[in-house]
Amino acid sequence: MKHSFLMSLDEGEFKTFLRDALKETLKEVIEKSRPDTSEILNVTEAAAFLKLQISTLYEKTATRCVPHFKRGNRLYFNRKDLQEWLREGKVKTQQELQSEASTFSMTRNSRS
Repeated sequence: MKHSFLMSLDEGEFKTFLRDALKETLKEVIEKSRPDTSEILNVTEAAAFLKLQISTLYEKTATRCVPHFKRGNRLYFNRKDLQEWLREGKVKTQQELQSEASTFSMTRNSRS
């Protein structure tokens, strides 16, 4: 069926079809290869994302507590790095702690 569609086109129609298909494909490739600039945040955006005061964020960067980049005297933050940093601070639930304790006890007892 696909072959009959292409066979029914004359040379001009085929060139137009091919040109449009190539334009669409190239546009998709270019869009996918562009870096997502929404992933890079400035100080104001990062503070809003973390729900911190800007001064608090500056303190955390000065003590190297929060992941950041510096270009000249400007700070930048990667959204994914900030999300990961937040997850690292997760407080375990009572159930998670009990489960870890049980696992530890069982593996320790099996070694004896």
